[in-house]
Amino acid sequence: MRTVSIVVPVYYNELNLPHLCPRLLDLADANPQYDFEYIFVDDRSGDNSFEILTDLAKRESRVRVVRLSRNFGSNAAVLAGLHYVSGDCVAMIAADLQDPPELITTMLQRWEKGKKVVLAAREDREDPLLNKFLSSVFYWLFRRLAIREMPVKGCDFVLIDREIADMLVQIGEKNPYLIGLILWLGFDRDVVYY
Repeated sequence: MRTVSIVVPVYYNELNLPHLCPRLLDLADANPQYDFEYIFVDDRSGDNSFEILTDLAKRESRVRVVRLSRNFGSNAAVLAGLHYVSGDCVAMIAADLQDPPELITTMLQRWEKGKKVVLAAREDREDPLLNKFLSSVFYWLFRRLAIREMPVKGCDFVLIDREIADMLVQIGEKNPYLIGLILWLGFDRDVVYY
């Protein structure tokens, strides 16, 4: 049976974790053809996030918790989590519940069809007008100057093959922009819009 690793960077998410964790754990029931493991990386939150996660890890053997020595940022937290994965593929999702964890099922289906990278991209955002404008300018410039394959509204939620996860660890970037790095590697990709 193949294993799916889910890496979750956590920073001041104590209010979200009681809602997120059951939804992530339910993925195992929804996808019995896989084994699941969950790697939560606490990016040195100053709230009770770490305590909530360590309590969960005591009750749930599939959960592992990593705590960073200081706040490094979400990309560095995900990269730290990649050092602990054992799965055949890895999903990376933020703990803020802005992305639906249930979409991982669809992403796994695309991965099974041979896509090494499956991006989950929003069709629209419910952000203030100024934020939408600044975000659209950033991603327009990013697509124009760096990586044309970046989804129009950007992307923070991705599932990658183990081969790519190993490459990200081997590259050894100290302050990576992981989505950009994943796209830069050039593997066959697909986008799931939601």
